[in-house]
Amino acid sequence: MSSSATFGFLSRLVPRIRPFRRHLLVGGVFVLLTTAISLAFPLIVRELLDAAFLAGDRELLNRVALFLVLLFSVQALLTFGQSYLTAFVSEHVVAGLRQDLFSRLVRQPPGFFETRRVGELSSRLASDAGLIQRILRFGVPELARQGLFLAGALVLVTVTHPRLTLVTMVAIPPAAAVGWLLGRRVRRISTGVQDRLASAVSRAEQVFTQITTVQSFNREDEERRRFEGEVEATLDGGIRRAGARAALTGAVTFAAFGAIVLVLWEGGRLVLDGTLTPGTLVAFLLYAVVIAGAISSLAGFWSDFQEASGAARRIFQLLDLPLELEDPPEPQHLPRPIQGRVRYEGVRFRYRPHLPEVIRGVDLEVEPGETVALVGPSGAGKSTLASLLPRFYDVTGGAVTLDGVDVRDVALDELRTAIGLVPQEPMLFAGTLMENLRYGKEDASPEEVEEAARKANAHEFISALPRGYEEEVGERGVTLSAGQRQRIAIARVLLKAPAVLILDEASASLDAESEALVQSALERLMEGRTTLVIAHRLTTVLRADRIVLLNEGQVVATGAHLELLDRSPLYARLYQRQFDDALASRGTSSDGV
Repeated sequence: MSSSATFGFLSRLVPRIRPFRRHLLVGGVFVLLTTAISLAFPLIVRELLDAAFLAGDRELLNRVALFLVLLFSVQALLTFGQSYLTAFVSEHVVAGLRQDLFSRLVRQPPGFFETRRVGELSSRLASDAGLIQRILRFGVPELARQGLFLAGALVLVTVTHPRLTLVTMVAIPPAAAVGWLLGRRVRRISTGVQDRLASAVSRAEQVFTQITTVQSFNREDEERRRFEGEVEATLDGGIRRAGARAALTGAVTFAAFGAIVLVLWEGGRLVLDGTLTPGTLVAFLLYAVVIAGAISSLAGFWSDFQEASGAARRIFQLLDLPLELEDPPEPQHLPRPIQGRVRYEGVRFRYRPHLPEVIRGVDLEVEPGETVALVGPSGAGKSTLASLLPRFYDVTGGAVTLDGVDVRDVALDELRTAIGLVPQEPMLFAGTLMENLRYGKEDASPEEVEEAARKANAHEFISALPRGYEEEVGERGVTLSAGQRQRIAIARVLLKAPAVLILDEASASLDAESEALVQSALERLMEGRTTLVIAHRLTTVLRADRIVLLNEGQVVATGAHLELLDRSPLYARLYQRQFDDALASRGTSSDGV
């Protein structure tokens, strides 16, 4: 990667840094002053040696020593100020970068996350952003400081003794060449390490979120071996990166401090010849050390910049991704009050251009307040059809309208505010029950939350908890039963008070008692609302105002239960299968009793 590409990420950060230019200006002044103090030190030492020691002036020695103490005290205060200011700026810049990246990702539709590993995206937010923060906080200030050291020391040694300066300059060309070559290798290895680490984190996150599946199949050892393999690969890359960085630092350090040996040898000869004072030689050696240290530090910073440029490239690639679903340029508003008339007009849909259509020319109208059950074999397109209404995906043909307005012409916030979703397996967030319930309405009062919980048959079990509504639930709500999570999800939607509901058969996997509680809660939720139900159970089908039978992405029949039993062999087979399953389940229960 060229130097322009390596530092190119800094240009992307300039707009984020600009609001803090005053902080950086003051910090830059502090860097100049501390560098000037450090560069002045060898000159002071020269005077100290030549005047105090050679002339035997004890009083001058005392004054110079006191002056140096005061000077370095000032330098310490300036260093503190510069360090604080750069830390302040780097924290704000990287926090904004993380916020923008999260904002970009959270606005992507579900399909975006189906083709990407969530752990890898998390790694971009954490480790990649951390690399950029380290460079902004330490790399840039030190780059400026060491650059000033190098330039200032070269000027001063040239003024002090041009002949010795030529000896010192011998180290710079080979050090620069080594830094460039090994720096590129560090960047390549570092990119591979970060990618491997992201892969390992992604796999670990999948295992933790699916730990029941892992343990039920006795796959703990296999997952451990896979994770260890990923970590070993990361370790190998890390060791190669450390070797490359060590070679870079060692080679540059050898070249730089080899020059010091040459300076000491040549300067010693000049002192012996009487053409150079001991104080001047010591001062020159100190400057040579400064030059060598600056060259060595710049080589290390170069490899750091190479790593940070790779991290920045990955972050900005995500930030530059277009949103797969965006608000229309001039959004239309839904009529008020929202009636809830849903219409699918010749709707066609495929998940990817190269994949077959999963919805093929569906025409369907749902009247305000009507409950329509979507039934059909697995893969018929029930969930896909429902997901087109809140624009989790956009149709590839035809249109979906709400109260006569194409959903693609409505701002996403307004559209999704009008639609409530109760999935089959609702997920709760780590936090309190109150926080999870208020996800449906952020400013809901405690009284409103309790009322919604009562309607959802959740208040009783919440009140029985030690801390009630302030009880902490584990990530994904694992401390609650499936039925309790469903009732929390229903209460959440009750607080949202949408005009249209999408229910993914919220009681499909519950026991009889939990199902009864959830069903009564659902009935309260559905009152007066247009409802699309992705139906898996007979009880839900029988309660619907109308049944729509889907098969291979098409509507093949619609009507009431008895009507479809007579007219549709497919519906009759689905019904008989569920009926037989229900009888078998009931028989098993009886045998158990």
